[in-house]
Amino acid sequence: MEQQVLTVRDLVTAQSLGMKVLSGAGGLDRQVLWAHSCELSDPDRWLGPHELLMTVGLCVPHSAVEQRNFIVKLDEAGLSGVALGDHNSLPPLTRELYEEADRRSFPVLLTNQATPFAAIGRTVAAATATTQTMQVLKLSKLYQLSTYARTDPLRMMNDLQALLRAGLSVFDVQTGLTIVEGAPLEFMPTSVRERTYALPGDSDSRLMISEYPGEEVSSFLLIHVLQVIDVALSQLLRSLRRRSERSTQMLASIFEGRSPDGLGSILGPSGTSSGYQFVAVALEDSEKVARAASIKSLSVLAGPGSSSFFILMPEQSRNDVRNLLHGLDVRAGVSSTYLDLRDAKAAADEAAKIFSSGGTNGLWTDFTGVPVSLLTRSRKEASAIVQQVLGRLAGTDPKITVLRETLFAFLANDRRWNETAAALGIHRQTLSYRLTRIKEITGRDIASSADLSAFWLAFQAWPSFSDRSD
Repeated sequence: MEQQVLTVRDLVTAQSLGMKVLSGAGGLDRQVLWAHSCELSDPDRWLGPHELLMTVGLCVPHSAVEQRNFIVKLDEAGLSGVALGDHNSLPPLTRELYEEADRRSFPVLLTNQATPFAAIGRTVAAATATTQTMQVLKLSKLYQLSTYARTDPLRMMNDLQALLRAGLSVFDVQTGLTIVEGAPLEFMPTSVRERTYALPGDSDSRLMISEYPGEEVSSFLLIHVLQVIDVALSQLLRSLRRRSERSTQMLASIFEGRSPDGLGSILGPSGTSSGYQFVAVALEDSEKVARAASIKSLSVLAGPGSSSFFILMPEQSRNDVRNLLHGLDVRAGVSSTYLDLRDAKAAADEAAKIFSSGGTNGLWTDFTGVPVSLLTRSRKEASAIVQQVLGRLAGTDPKITVLRETLFAFLANDRRWNETAAALGIHRQTLSYRLTRIKEITGRDIASSADLSAFWLAFQAWPSFSDRSD
């Protein structure tokens, strides 16, 4: 420490104050920087590290369980101890209170009836005058460091850590992700004390302070630390929100068939040149996923669809997205790889189908096999699949054309015989005959799941294959 400071033991041994220890004698060496009287029901909210609570008992609960919790809260708030006035408003103290105070080495003191709280306060103030001066000097330095708040919040966090000798990090409540943190402190013990506080201007973010035992940040400084960090983070958080909004707008434009300006600012210089995939997650996870993607500055686009929330990720961002969703415990369905952004809508549909059929056993379900919709592929690939699956049925002979249109009508009507026959204006027996001929020509049987899947792929690819004028 910078200098010797007042301890609880010093107050107890001062004959003029007439104080005695009721419990928690193991904590008599706790430092006392301030003494304050409080009779509110939650004094732990109003007092902080190294401060002595003085009360005539109005804030002390009556039941054994509540008295135990009373000691727990005061200790966790970092108070030096509690001085109880010997007054008839003080409720009977329970065995549970004494045991908890002893277990935590949290001093519980009883003051003499003849000793006013003001005398204790003046004693503490006089003894810690030098320490208070040092606090003011630290406060002045703290606001000097705030000049980096908007331009370089990371530098400011590191400088604040050096000033306060405490670790600082800001995390997002919804995702649990760290937004910004200072560099690891040297020689931080494993028994570090951690406290969290909401930032004044952003309830979705909290500051975590990791402190050396016995060197907790005082409540005097803490108020100002929160203000300075809130200013530093406000600009960063606004940037994250703008990035998320731009990402959503760009994805909407791509779904509408337009190429948005500034795509490289989010997807990076290589963009989707080596391919991209779509990831579908549940709509109820959309806010968490979008915020997390922005916090991590992932090179992706993210936005809502009709039934799922989508992420368009370039191939180079795949591992980052997968790790992020795994950390968030979010289930996802992933499309196959695509090359042309004009195929984005079909790619998203594919991801949504994978997601809806992925079950709940795994968090990440990849597409396996041939793409569901070959309209998303090149015409060369579509042509290869059509010719491989249909063979002679891809020809232009009128009789062949009739058979192919019969097959496509059968698939379009979800293999329902009556609807297919009605759509073609033929009898069911004629439909049966044609399907038999299709089997003879292609060597594929609609009763086989594998062959039926192949037929469906050819059906999906046919528009690209037949439109060869492009």
